Amino acid sequence: MDKSNVETVDTTWKGVYRLGGAAALLSAVMWLIASSTYVIAYRAGPPPTNILEWFAQFQSNWFVGLIFLGFADIVFMILAVPISLALYIALQQVSKAWSLIATALAFVGLTDYLATNAAFSMLTLSNQYAAATTEAQKSLLQAAGQGLIASTQGTSYYMGLPLVWLASIILSVLMWRHKGFGKASAYVGILGYALLLIAVPLAGYATTDPATAVETVLAYISYLGGGVLWVIWWILIGLKLLKLGRIEGKMLPQQSRSG
Repeated sequence: MDKSNVETVDTTWKGVYRLGGAAALLSAVMWLIASSTYVIAYRAGPPPTNILEWFAQFQSNWFVGLIFLGFADIVFMILAVPISLALYIALQQVSKAWSLIATALAFVGLTDYLATNAAFSMLTLSNQYAAATTEAQKSLLQAAGQGLIASTQGTSYYMGLPLVWLASIILSVLMWRHKGFGKASAYVGILGYALLLIAVPLAGYATTDPATAVETVLAYISYLGGGVLWVIWWILIGLKLLKLGRIEGKMLPQQSRSG
C-alpha cells in the first residue's frame, strides 16, 4: 500500500473520539426529552411574560421554568465542548485552518451563551423572593429579575447559539471530504444548521415575535425542521466518532486537503 495515499487514525485521541461520540448521542436524547417537556408544559400554559409570573412559575414547577429559559441549551453547550474537540481532531486532516476557525467560533458561541443564560439565576431569585419577608426585599428582587430578563433580550444572548450553528455548518462541509464521516453527515448538518440560522430573524431571536402569518409558518418550519435534523446529525456523528475511537491505527483513504 502506497503510504503517500493513505493517512492513519491517530489512536492517541481515541478517548477524545469516544467522549465526543457519547456527548453527541446524549445531546440527541436530551433534545427529545426537552422538546417533549416543552410541548407538554406549553399546552398547560405559555411561558411567563413578566417577572412575577416567572417567580410563580419557578415556585410551582422549577423544572418547567428552567426548560422555558433554555436549560436544554445549557446542556447542549456543555456537551458541545467534547464534541467540538473531537471533530477538530478528526477534521483537521481535511483542513486544519477551517477546523480551527469552526472550533473557535463554537467556543466563542458557547461561552457567550452560558455567560448570558438566566435560567439558574432566575431560579435562585425566585427562591429568595419566596423567602422575602418585606416589601423592600421583594422590590429589590423584582428589579434584579427584570434585569435578568432584559439581559436575555440583548444581542450577546442571541448570538451564542447562531455562532455554534455556523461553526457546525463549517464542520459539516469538512465532513464532505472526510472518509470517516461520509456525505450523509455533511448533507444533514449543512441543511439542518442552515434552517436553524434562517430561524434566527424569525423565531424570536432578532425580534420579539414573527410579524406576519407567513413569517410564523417559516419560523416553525425552519426551527422545527432544523431541530429534527440537528438530532439526526448528532446521532450520525456520535456513531462515527465512537467508531473512530475503536480504530486501532487503521489506514484510511487520503482525504483532499485544503488550508
